[in-house]
Amino acid sequence: MKRILHIMTWAIAFALSWGMNAYAQDKVFFVPEPETARWSYLEMDGNGATTATMAYSVDSMTGDAVNGTAKVKFERAGKRSLDEATNSFIYYKFKDGEFTIDMNAFFEKDVLGEFIDAAAAAEGIEATEEEKKKAMEEIRKLIEVSGELRGIPRYPVIGALPDYEFVFKLSFVTMTVKGTERKISGKEKLTTPAGTFDCFIMEETVTTKAMMQKEVEKTVSWYAYGIGLVKENTYDKKGKLVSTTLLNSINW
Repeated sequence: MKRILHIMTWAIAFALSWGMNAYAQDKVFFVPEPETARWSYLEMDGNGATTATMAYSVDSMTGDAVNGTAKVKFERAGKRSLDEATNSFIYYKFKDGEFTIDMNAFFEKDVLGEFIDAAAAAEGIEATEEEKKKAMEEIRKLIEVSGELRGIPRYPVIGALPDYEFVFKLSFVTMTVKGTERKISGKEKLTTPAGTFDCFIMEETVTTKAMMQKEVEKTVSWYAYGIGLVKENTYDKKGKLVSTTLLNSINW
């Protein structure tokens, strides 16, 4: 369960970065077309030790990051010998430069087909098209998605931001993610291995509930025009720093 909550938290954090990494005809964000970009982060524990590296790239996109959708490839490699590399996709919708994670896209025909093929391969079998079709129909009957995961506005203004709630139900299992106490708290120039950036600072409390477990974290995030997420600190409910994400490189 901890791994599921961690992955969900990372999905939120990365999606927030896309709220700033938008491309518009008026060049407000001063970025090239996001289809050509590849960027990476260092994941560190509360003591500053690097625990993983994460890389992102756009697999496909319709419209642009102001109004459009994107399929983004996510690759994570842990630093311990026992850690397994993670390769997956995250799906986004953009409206007026602000993201929502498109969870419904995970259950479209092509994506479900990929999941079913992977599951069948893990069992050493090959599912027929008819078997995949029936499996997809049964899975859709069990799934209910509502709400959204909101990001940083296209034009941040210091002050409070709207809260959000996202609910995912699979049969009798429910996961709820709430973002509260959200605000733009200031601006700061920040230096990372990828360069120095003028950033907006966003704060929020993220509460995740699933399988009778509850996790409450506070995040303080730095976002720069043309880059997206530059740094993020995550604190537990007692205010202890538990992890840091830092932009390591960006290439166009």
